[in-house]
Amino acid sequence: MPEKTPPRRSVFTAKSMGFCNGVRRALDFVRRLQEDNPGGQRIYIYNEIVHNNFIVNELKQNGVVFVHSLDGVPENSVVIWSAHGVPPQLEAEAQLRKLKVVDATCPLVKHLHELASRHSQAGSAVIFIGHKQHPETVGVLGCGNIYCVSNAEDCAALPEFEPDRKVVVLTQTTWCTEDVAGVIAALRQRYPELEFASGICYATSERQQAVRELISRNQIELLLVIGSPRSSNSNRLCEVAAQAQIPARLIDDPAELLTLDLSAFNRIGLTAGASAPEILIERSLTILEKNHHCDIYKG
Repeated sequence: MPEKTPPRRSVFTAKSMGFCNGVRRALDFVRRLQEDNPGGQRIYIYNEIVHNNFIVNELKQNGVVFVHSLDGVPENSVVIWSAHGVPPQLEAEAQLRKLKVVDATCPLVKHLHELASRHSQAGSAVIFIGHKQHPETVGVLGCGNIYCVSNAEDCAALPEFEPDRKVVVLTQTTWCTEDVAGVIAALRQRYPELEFASGICYATSERQQAVRELISRNQIELLLVIGSPRSSNSNRLCEVAAQAQIPARLIDDPAELLTLDLSAFNRIGLTAGASAPEILIERSLTILEKNHHCDIYKG
């Protein structure tokens, strides 16, 4: 008998996915430094330049050193701030240590720092919606006496502020828009006159909306998200799918797709976090096409 032809599946890609401008800008800083470094001076990066294992490992192979403290960085060395930014205290420490700082902080994160600092210095109560341990949050919290909440439940632990004290709410750039709405609703119950200045960047909003459109337009049964576990915006894309009751799978390495059982799914969506390079997207699509007999429909 002739061998049975495997069933074809459909993969629909999001119309907006992959690198955002802040990530491209940060990586351009690193590459320009590498090109303009004829003496081979060691380049240090504080924290991961972006949260993607492929990129971090590639830079390590090219001699870049990632650090989480300035203690081991020699005087007069070049140190790059990651796209997530750093608290002002670290900038002061780098100056004392006579380090040559290259600031690759995303401009939108820089704007958050400016807002947090200005409102805090003016005496306002500043509340930041973000993950407490995320580097972006750590940087913003260093800009003043700032309160941090990660969900609606956290709001109950905030203090009562003086009636005439202004309350300003800021958000992490990679937060999920639906989650922010829930936290804001909880905050308004306590501080009805709060001023909300959303920090969610356009790229984050655009990629989340593209996932919603994938779900509604293509009736996908599974969402594959190319991104590393530490990538906040990649995890938020999984959450957008979960809110629509669509299962999602985070793919750090395209090789994971080789052993992934897709037999229960005929219509699959694919997107990528803002720090996932194009090469990982293309490798993933190639595996899906050749190994899982998928027809690819690009958004």
